[in-house]
Amino acid sequence: MERFTHSLKILWRTERLLTERQLQLASQRLQFNALAGLIALFGLGMMSIAAYFALVPALGQAGAAFAVGCADFALAGLLFLYAKSLQPAPEIAMVREMRDMALNDLQEEISLAQAEVMAVQKEVRRFIRHPVDALIPDALGSALSGAVSLLTRRKK
Repeated sequence: MERFTHSLKILWRTERLLTERQLQLASQRLQFNALAGLIALFGLGMMSIAAYFALVPALGQAGAAFAVGCADFALAGLLFLYAKSLQPAPEIAMVREMRDMALNDLQEEISLAQAEVMAVQKEVRRFIRHPVDALIPDALGSALSGAVSLLTRRKK
């Protein structure tokens, strides 16, 4: 039972750590996505105006607007890709391994407890169906032991 509670504690702690790390990773991704959106918004405004005015003489108004828009979207896309590529910390693998070990221990303890319950259930059924057969080995052993001690006393 002690091993069972220990495994439950380990399972609880590992699940909590995994959830905390997943939330932390999701928070980081959200922060980078928000940053990418903010940069895309302000950068799009400021740099687009500057690039537009710089490219108008060379490309004309339509070509300058298209080139500036493509550059802004490319920058925003790179930031989104970086946010998506963030991976969990290396210790997460160790925490998952501990969680799996705790789950395996729990499964072993549950299967042992189940086997014990089945054995007790089998003994109870045997006793209910054949109560005399269940009591005879104990009674016979006691009777034989008493007879042997009686015979040894008579010989002396």
